[in-house]
Amino acid sequence: MNIESWGWWFEWTPAFIGSGILIGMNSALSLFGGAILAWAIIGPALVHYGECIGKQQVDDDPRWADWYSFASLSNLGHETPSPRYWLLWPGVMIMVCTSMAELAVQYKVIGYAGKTVWRKACAGINGLLIKRGTHSNYFSTRAEREVKASDNIIEDPARPEDQVPMWMWSSGLLLTIVAAMIIFHFQWGMNPGLTILACVLGFLFSFLAIQIGAVTDQTPLTAASKASQLVFGGATQGKGYSIKDAQRINLVAGGLASGGADVATSLTSDFRTGFLLGTPPVKQWYAQGLGTIIAIFLAPGMFVLFTTAYPCILDADAEHCAFGVPSVAAWAAVAQAVTDPAVSIPLTSGIFSIVMGVFSIAQVVFRHFYLVGARERYRDYLPNWGAIALSFVLPNPVFTTASMFGALVAWGWRRWNLKAFDLYGYAVAAGFIAGEGLGGVVGAVLQIGGVSGDVLGTTAGCPAGIC
Repeated sequence: MNIESWGWWFEWTPAFIGSGILIGMNSALSLFGGAILAWAIIGPALVHYGECIGKQQVDDDPRWADWYSFASLSNLGHETPSPRYWLLWPGVMIMVCTSMAELAVQYKVIGYAGKTVWRKACAGINGLLIKRGTHSNYFSTRAEREVKASDNIIEDPARPEDQVPMWMWSSGLLLTIVAAMIIFHFQWGMNPGLTILACVLGFLFSFLAIQIGAVTDQTPLTAASKASQLVFGGATQGKGYSIKDAQRINLVAGGLASGGADVATSLTSDFRTGFLLGTPPVKQWYAQGLGTIIAIFLAPGMFVLFTTAYPCILDADAEHCAFGVPSVAAWAAVAQAVTDPAVSIPLTSGIFSIVMGVFSIAQVVFRHFYLVGARERYRDYLPNWGAIALSFVLPNPVFTTASMFGALVAWGWRRWNLKAFDLYGYAVAAGFIAGEGLGGVVGAVLQIGGVSGDVLGTTAGCPAGIC
C-alpha cells in the first residue's frame, strides 16, 4: 500500500512517454531524481516526523486502511498539511530563482538587446520627423548609431516584407491591454492598475516559461501562476477587500499572468519551427491570429464537454475524480495561503524553499562563469533544477516515471539505430502526445454517452475499485 499511496507505480500515459522521448536523458533524469527526492525521501520523512499527514482514501473499509493520499490540498489552515502542500513552495521557488538567474547572467545580451531596440525606435521616430520636415539632434544622432551598429548585426533571414510590421503587433498589444482592463473591471471587480500589473508579470514570467519549457518540454505555468499569485497576495493586502474578493482577484490575475506566459511559449515554439522550415513570419502571424479566434469559441466548448462528462471537476470536496485536474487544487491552495490569515506556509517549507532557491542560483552562476572553455563539457552533468522543481509541484511521481521510461526508450533507440530514430522518433513522440489529447476528448464523449470504461469496463486491479 505504501507504493500505491506514494505513487510509485507505472502508468501507460503516452503523452508523458512521448515527452520523455523528446526531452533527453539529462532532463528526464532530473525529473526522476526530483521525484525521488520529493516523494521517496522528503515526503515520507515529513509524514514520519509529523510535519505533514496523509488522508485515508477509503474510510469505511478496513481492507484499505493503509491506502492514503498524500496530495490533498483541502481544509488548509484547519489541519496539518499534506506533503504536496509542503513541497509546492520549494518547487515554485526553485523554478522562479533558476529562470530569473538564467536571465540575469545574460545581462550583457539583455543590455545589448535593449540598446538595439531603443536605437531602432529612435531611427523610426527620426524618420517620421524628417517626413514632417522637422529635426531633432537627439533622435538623428541615435539613428546614425543604429545605421553604424547594423553593420555588426547578423542579418535577419526573413525578408522585410515577410516580417510582422511593428505597428501590427504593438497596436494589437495596446488594444488587448485596454480590453483586459475593461473586462476585468466589470466582470471581476479588478481595478485597472492590478490588470496592468498582471500584464507586466505575464511579460516577465514568459521568459521563465520559455526557458524552462525549452529544456524540459513541460511549460512551468504552475510556477508562473503561483509566483504571480504571491505578488497579488501582497498587492491586495490591506486594501479593504474581503477574503472572497481577494481570492477571486488573486485567481483571475494569476490566470492572466500565466496565460500570457503560456501564449508566449507557444508563439516562440511556433516561430522557431517556422524558422527551421523557412516559413515567412508574417504568414505564421496571420495563422496564429485565426487560430486564436477559433480558440475563443473552442476552449469554452472543451470546458463544457469535460465538466459535463466529469462533474467532479467543479466539486471542491470530491475525494475521487477520474479527471483529477491537480493544478486547480494548487491554484486554490495558493490563493488561500496569500489571502486567508488562517492559512500559512509551513515554516520548515519556507526555510527549505529559501535554501533551495539560493542553491539553484549558485549552480547557474557556477555553470555560467566557471564551467567555461575547457570545463564547458562538464555542464551536461549538472542537474536541471527546473525539471527537479517540476517534480516537486506535480502531485505524485507517476508522470515523471513515464517520462523517464520514454527517455530510456529514446536512448536505447539512438544507440541501436540512430538513423531510424532521427527518421521516426520525433514523429512517434508527437503521435503519442497528440493521440492522448484526442483520446481524452473521445473518452469524455463516451462518458457522456454512458458507454465509458467505468460503466462497461472493469476495475480489476484498481484499489477499492477506484481508478
